[in-house]
Amino acid sequence: MVYEITEQKKVGLGLIGFGLSFTFLGVILYFDRGLLALGNLFWLIGVGLLLGWQSTWRVFTNVNNLRGTVCFVLGLFLIFVRWPIVGIILEIYGVIVLFGGFWSTVKAFLSQIPFVGWIIQYPLMVSNPQQHLPLPLMLLPFLVSEHSELPVMTLFLNSIPCSCLNAFSPLW
Repeated sequence: MVYEITEQKKVGLGLIGFGLSFTFLGVILYFDRGLLALGNLFWLIGVGLLLGWQSTWRVFTNVNNLRGTVCFVLGLFLIFVRWPIVGIILEIYGVIVLFGGFWSTVKAFLSQIPFVGWIIQYPLMVSNPQQHLPLPLMLLPFLVSEHSELPVMTLFLNSIPCSCLNAFSPLW
């Protein structure tokens, strides 16, 4: 799939980058309200330029995305009324709910970037980690038995061949 990037989309990507940078700096500098507000402003304008104003309006006003829109706007309001920590948490949740359907497109786009693409293709980022996740032998003694109820342990134990589990069963 070929992505056509016009000048307007380039400016939108730049503004989204500036928005994320300002938001990151605002969080690092003890939730500075000014930087968080500028980051939100840049991010919103960047999304509008990247997706188009009508598409952005449709994303924010879609009935299925109502919870994300309310959380994002409430988080923005809380930042302006001096509750930046709660506001940024609500905004992050709202953005995840609003743009949750775009993650596969974003992953496909980011996999084309040299360094980022290598990180995304790392086995922990693949769709089925059980096929690709190797378990270091030094972790085997710390795992609980094969009949564990913990899903994390089950994930690790399912990625190991049974012959390996039988060989190390005396260790636990």
